[in-house]
Amino acid sequence: MRVSNFITVLRNWLDSYSRQVSVKSGYTISSELIKVSMLYLFTQAVASLALAIILVKLGPRISLLFILISALSLTAIGMINAYIVIMLRSRARKFEKSMTTILLTMIPLMASGEPLVNVFNYLALIKIEPEVNEEFRRLVSEAYSGFDIVSAIKRSIERVPSRVYNDVMSILVESYGVSGSIADVLALKLDSIIRREQSTFKSRTQALSLMMEVYVVSAQLLPILLIILTISLAPLGSVPINPEALILLMFLIYVPAIGSVFYIIMSGLLD
Repeated sequence: MRVSNFITVLRNWLDSYSRQVSVKSGYTISSELIKVSMLYLFTQAVASLALAIILVKLGPRISLLFILISALSLTAIGMINAYIVIMLRSRARKFEKSMTTILLTMIPLMASGEPLVNVFNYLALIKIEPEVNEEFRRLVSEAYSGFDIVSAIKRSIERVPSRVYNDVMSILVESYGVSGSIADVLALKLDSIIRREQSTFKSRTQALSLMMEVYVVSAQLLPILLIILTISLAPLGSVPINPEALILLMFLIYVPAIGSVFYIIMSGLLD
């Protein structure tokens, strides 16, 4: 009974999770594919682990094989979730990068009294991220196919995993039909976004400056200093290190490795 309850809870959770991921991805990820893949891998992991426990006394090697299968299945589940997180973050980042352009386009149109559906229709046509254009096209399509504009905006909020986009759209939902100065509210939001971006840019510039100094010391000066010291002290016999081996170690292994690490860190700061 407990096992059947657990399976029911697991299936319900997978249904909800896969549906939410599919919606947040803009329906680019199939909810059925996520559900079937994760359920299959989880079942395989549990079954392999159970067989490993049963066969541990009969054949240790076979037991280890099933443990390996279970570990690989769990690793695959982790990789699927990591891919989902990366994809959703990438989608959110595209919307956040486009928000300044979106607001600069929306504010004058709304200040002139243009209907919301026409504003979104125009946003679907201007040159921004393709995923952003597609989302606005979907929003306009829903508004023309029976949904009122507020409901269409709410559905768009559900599809986009960006907090900044959701904040702006929530302002439209809350102010629509109530406030006559939506453009002024959006202008304030635009100002706060620009200020936050300036602050983020300043802090990241300072961090990059510091990282560059650390990189120069650790990847350039430190190897040269160690090589000079080793070559200078080697004739005295006080350093039991071959200078040629140290040079090869530094320039073939250490410098490329530390350079790769700093490249990843700096790329993350620049993103």
